[in-house]
Amino acid sequence: MKRLLINITVLFLLAGTFSSCKKRIEDDYQDPEKTADGSLGKLLSGMYLNKRIHPSYWDYYTFVMPTLAAYSQTVATAPSTSMYVPSLDYSEGRWTDFYTGSTGTDYNYNGPGILSNYREMQTTYNAMTEAQQAEYKVFMKCAEVVLYDQTAQLVDLWGDVPFFQAGALNTESRNTYYAPFDDAKGLYDTMITHLKDLNTYFDTASVSTVVSSELKKQDVVLSGNLTGWQRYANSLRLRLLMRISNVNEATAKTEVTTMLNDPSTYPLVESNSQNVLFNESPTTVKSDLADVFKDFPFAPAYLLDTVMAANNDPRTEVFWDPDATNGYKGFPVGGTTADYENRGYAVYDSATFMYNYNLPGVIMTASEVSFLKAEAYERWSLGSAQTAYETGITQSISFYYGLNQSIILKDNAPISRSSLATPDAAAIAAYLAMSDIAYSGTTTEKLAKIYTQKWEHFFVLQAGQAWAEIRRTGYPVLHFATANRSDAAQPPVRLLYPSTEKLYNSANYSAVSAKDTRDTKVFWDIN
Repeated sequence: MKRLLINITVLFLLAGTFSSCKKRIEDDYQDPEKTADGSLGKLLSGMYLNKRIHPSYWDYYTFVMPTLAAYSQTVATAPSTSMYVPSLDYSEGRWTDFYTGSTGTDYNYNGPGILSNYREMQTTYNAMTEAQQAEYKVFMKCAEVVLYDQTAQLVDLWGDVPFFQAGALNTESRNTYYAPFDDAKGLYDTMITHLKDLNTYFDTASVSTVVSSELKKQDVVLSGNLTGWQRYANSLRLRLLMRISNVNEATAKTEVTTMLNDPSTYPLVESNSQNVLFNESPTTVKSDLADVFKDFPFAPAYLLDTVMAANNDPRTEVFWDPDATNGYKGFPVGGTTADYENRGYAVYDSATFMYNYNLPGVIMTASEVSFLKAEAYERWSLGSAQTAYETGITQSISFYYGLNQSIILKDNAPISRSSLATPDAAAIAAYLAMSDIAYSGTTTEKLAKIYTQKWEHFFVLQAGQAWAEIRRTGYPVLHFATANRSDAAQPPVRLLYPSTEKLYNSANYSAVSAKDTRDTKVFWDIN
């Protein structure tokens, strides 16, 4: 952690990074004129340029596909002895990108750190006068939402993580060199509380014309729409509350009931037009994932064969390209190396995923919110679970066809730009009536359908959320081939801490070392 924290100070307020890439991003992200809060605006933009938020080649190739997607079975895994052993180097890269990031203007490989950006914003904000702070407070509040979203994802991967004192070298506490690991449950509780406060802030905030214009330029996702930020904050809070609902049901039920019974006070992401997405660009930050999907090509059998194709799922053709001989067939659990190398399986759709420069960073969608509501309604009798469930499916279908229709084709792609028509109401109704899909059965069976549909919706674009929800809910029930390795025969339930933590932050690491096993569950995982 010492090296990690010290590295923060060499980011030079990230000004060097952004000035060096200004010509590349000014057309798409509208860098502002030099104003008193210039660094706040740039640093807010920088949080989104982190390569773990937008789809980047490096993130997908080294971490998403071989780890998150593999352990959530949204990609077929090539058989090997070490198939369930995450790369410590690549996991450390994910960890480091949260704290400090890396400098450089090729955002497929680099990007500012989430926490370092936020700590620099705190330093800049604290140096302002009270009047300036009141005027520019909105930048800090928007950044808090992004910070909590990303921090929760870090907790979901590792459990206890350094947070409250991490990055303190960049704030007033400059004599703090080593950051302790903070309790994962306590972190979740803090974020859930603060997100409620942020709802109140965005509901009542009033910003000047100058600040509003500046925020619109620098907010590359929501364009300064404070209602959009309020929806994002509340939807994130709903996600976190449901994430803890099996271990602290009383609190989750009380808070979720309050939110869902008062939508005017707690607006959520309710439609695809309100989705929180980082849409990319062919000239600046672009999704260039062709080589990723070439090296991790195959559909997994359970998702494609059992969940999708067997039920005539309307998303099948927008998710997958069929094999020329075998059609929509996935690679089976227990398939051999020879089977994998001989191919013959469906692959990720070339237009939607492989050659699409505009594959977005998916941050929050209406479909996820609908499935969260469906779970709450079913468990606690708060509303129509069936309506929320069917709405979530319909929104997911529309969302993925929208990705296909908004394609920006990769340079020199070996395909022509194709666009698939969104399935009509009759096709969707027929799908919703399929016996495995229809909202019927016991409460357990209904919840299993909700969880499975949410997992399918997350797919590879939110593989981290898919893995977290599988661990939390136990659904869908996935079967993994047994690797020929006694210490890693099945996937882990959490990642191991980076070796640099053991080396540079040894005193604080010793306090959590007993938890640092692949079988130690994150606090919300009680399955």
